[in-house]
Amino acid sequence: MGYTHAEFVVMFLALFIILVLGVILRFTLKNKPLAIRQIPLQIIAASLVLIEIVKQIYRISTGTWTTRCLPFHFCSFFLIWFAVALFTRGKTRQLMYFCSLTGGFIMTIVMYFAPRIILQEASSVFWDSFNHYHTFFFHMGVVAYWIWMLMLNIYQPDHHHVKKAIILYTTFYFVTIAGAFIFKENFADVLYPSLKVFDQFRLTAGQFAYDVGLLTVGVGLTACVAHLVFFATSKLYQHNLKENQKHALQIHD
Repeated sequence: MGYTHAEFVVMFLALFIILVLGVILRFTLKNKPLAIRQIPLQIIAASLVLIEIVKQIYRISTGTWTTRCLPFHFCSFFLIWFAVALFTRGKTRQLMYFCSLTGGFIMTIVMYFAPRIILQEASSVFWDSFNHYHTFFFHMGVVAYWIWMLMLNIYQPDHHHVKKAIILYTTFYFVTIAGAFIFKENFADVLYPSLKVFDQFRLTAGQFAYDVGLLTVGVGLTACVAHLVFFATSKLYQHNLKENQKHALQIHD
């Protein structure tokens, strides 16, 4: 909770840069076909998937790999959404965009509310090691992905996406829970909460009740945000429709 001076400067400077670049991209690409407007997202997706592969190789080669490096974290879900979006088209890609919007919004709010829960100390010293560099730029890449998606009018809302996204996230929540207990790693706070104020509930109610509660909150929050994202993007869609921006509504490359 709270910021150090370095964290505050670095994190909000990074957000400012993302927004400025988004504005530049919007004015540069807003009249371009969808295939062109998607290029910035494809660059981010390819870069984050690649840097994750590099991280795994680096940790193995330096003897610093542990089971904590396995992709069972909440933020690991983005590797799936980005990779599938990168190699698919049409409705499947749009569903992955919706999953990225939903999870990206949640991650961004949590990260800017309590940066060390997600970034640990990486936001203030991201330049001192590859691990910190990876952590900082991966998560900032996730932020840029969903913000630029909206600024470039790439996502087209579909009410079916809400149900499908909730099912996908719930499925991966169960995978994360299994991974946490199998490898005895605190993926997504499954074994104990990062915020100690909530640990008393786990100790009092028991591990099973804690994890059921965590799953319920996770699925409930995802469902609420998914509905919010659909509502907001639907309004944006209608605005673009009134502006006769037909190119902004096309989903087939």
